[in-house]
Amino acid sequence: QGEGGIRPMPEGYLKGLRHLADEFGLVLVYDEVQCGIGRTGKLFAHEWSGVAPDVLASAKGLGGGFPLGACLATEKVASAMQAGSHGSTFGGNPLAMAVGNAVLDVVLGDGFFDRVDHVAQLFWNQLEAVVKAYPRIFGEVRGCGLMVGLKCVGEDGANKDFVERLMEGGLLAVPAGDNVVRFVPPLIIEEADVEEAMGIIDKSCQDAAA
Repeated sequence: QGEGGIRPMPEGYLKGLRHLADEFGLVLVYDEVQCGIGRTGKLFAHEWSGVAPDVLASAKGLGGGFPLGACLATEKVASAMQAGSHGSTFGGNPLAMAVGNAVLDVVLGDGFFDRVDHVAQLFWNQLEAVVKAYPRIFGEVRGCGLMVGLKCVGEDGANKDFVERLMEGGLLAVPAGDNVVRFVPPLIIEEADVEEAMGIIDKSCQDAAA
């Protein structure tokens, strides 16, 4: 979950859902609007589990900032929607399709996911050090790749207060559910960007602990 507080699913969870869907003839749908298109270090987050869906929703990163969404489906499920049974005023917009193709050319290029993994690991290592240094402010780091959450241990709303501190220091973050500070930086950030962000995070922690 993203809005719910960066909550990764337990290992085996998707396999269990896939089993239930197959057993009872249900359609398994994944929402990868926020976690897809390289955000976790793979094209789609579910690839880490090896469990494929029947339908997948994608957007946000798919357009690289341009409004674009897509619904992917297996051939079996897609056969339920015959030509002419559904229309869309802006579906197949030529400019949006060109943007989506350009984004995928970059994301699927050699080494892109490896670089995301590298920068994400650097970010994670330093965030975990922050959690150890300020146990009265944060309880854990959670998420996957460059979809990261810092769980606040204070009263409800502590995440919003910390986000305000970060913004005052020049770093954009978003409060999420479960008292979490959410970081979803651009996938093209460099090591220098991580270092700059960590400087602001550490300074904000010092101010909060004072």
